Amino acid sequence: MRRVTAPLVWALPAAVAAVLGGWRLTGAALWADELATWGAVRLSWGRLWRLADAVDAVLTPYYAGLKAFAAIAGTGTAALRLPSLLAMIATTLAVVALGRRAGGDRTGLGAGLLFAILPVTSRYAQEARPYALAMLFAALALLALIRLLERPTLARTAVYAGAVALTGLCHPLSGLLMVAGHALPGWRLPRRWPPAALAGSLPAVALCLMAAGQSAQLSWITRVGEQTVRNVPKQLFLSAALGGLILGLAILGTRRTDETNTPGRLSPAILGTRRTGETNTPGRPSPALCLAGAGFAPIVLLLAAGVFTPVWVARYVLITVPALAVLAAWAAVRAGRAHLAAVVALAALLGHPVQRDIREPAGHGQDSARIAAVIRPLHRPGDVAVFPDSHPSIGWAPRDLYLRYLPAPRPPDVLATTGQRLSGRLSARECPEAACLGTPGRIWVIRVDSPADPLADMAPAKRDRIGDGYRVARRWSYPLLGITLLVRR
Repeated sequence: MRRVTAPLVWALPAAVAAVLGGWRLTGAALWADELATWGAVRLSWGRLWRLADAVDAVLTPYYAGLKAFAAIAGTGTAALRLPSLLAMIATTLAVVALGRRAGGDRTGLGAGLLFAILPVTSRYAQEARPYALAMLFAALALLALIRLLERPTLARTAVYAGAVALTGLCHPLSGLLMVAGHALPGWRLPRRWPPAALAGSLPAVALCLMAAGQSAQLSWITRVGEQTVRNVPKQLFLSAALGGLILGLAILGTRRTDETNTPGRLSPAILGTRRTGETNTPGRPSPALCLAGAGFAPIVLLLAAGVFTPVWVARYVLITVPALAVLAAWAAVRAGRAHLAAVVALAALLGHPVQRDIREPAGHGQDSARIAAVIRPLHRPGDVAVFPDSHPSIGWAPRDLYLRYLPAPRPPDVLATTGQRLSGRLSARECPEAACLGTPGRIWVIRVDSPADPLADMAPAKRDRIGDGYRVARRWSYPLLGITLLVRR
């Protein structure tokens, strides 16, 4: 029976994660942040390092790794998202391992299935950004921490430090928050933990120092308020009801059972998962405490920091989702086999509408591909394209989606003198005072918003030149995409 069950415990969650993550992998168009990834990996190595000196230093390790991968796989949407998909499948397996460590095969299977069916898991399995990789290494770091607590050997210490370092390289803030969560057991941590945590955190600290002068990219973030706290379940799990279910069960999952850390008895975390002699030592933290620190501490810390400085973004704490899924499954297992099945089924039901939505063309929040459907049928020779000069957060995106999703023949970008990211900045450079605009018959203004004035956020000279000679003929508005056709007066 064990020979039949054990492979299923690992294979079924991984298969579910693979199927859901691969389902319509390219259905949603690349949104602004993914377009930034697409633009970065197409740079030469020299220009990529130059870009890192000016912006996006914290993402340079991810860009470099994906650039190497893209040299083989290409820069298509599927290729750019494939590493995230593979990382999320591997994260599911790490969640199974954490669940088995906490409560045996049933908890491992339940945790893996619960994690695999979460919409947030599929959403970031289909995102060309480093969050899936950060979740993977955070889950591996947590697993390494639990193993280090069981038997603090030099090899396990090195594995833990390596997993922490890789998490920080994927996302420095997430990595540092993760280590803070690992510190929750406090004095009961082994003496090897502080140097391992410190050594593992060095890459994240170095990246943060490199990016210290690049805070303009975070200017769109607001401080945490009461409404922010209320929205945490929805922001973190993409569904308020599903998020409430997982968080509520995870809180229940932190409750220790009579079998945990009892001298002379084997806890559920030990059965079938540890070698001889690796029993819980009295005074050492239970798996529940480690999971609680990894699942809740980063969220609480970032929310608390966000009250004083604008830093809260839910995706920065996606590293907590694996631990929360394990705690939720553990709580359901304690209530009985039927309860676990009911929780998994309810999570699938609550997440189903979101699973559909995130695979729509605007499923990542930006209807980037719509630009072709609007402009291509109406394009005439002599038309030109113009873009705003600034935006609170994603000023590079209009040109990127124009280049990515509007194939030739297309209205030329007549104002650009250098391409995106070619001069060490995200946005292209334009000729001074729009001198190279000429007198085209029609102008397409492409934006990532739809203000009443399509010339908003343009330099005064460009705004005056266009505004004096052109009037609005037609307008289109879609999620994070605004298109206006101007014609000569």
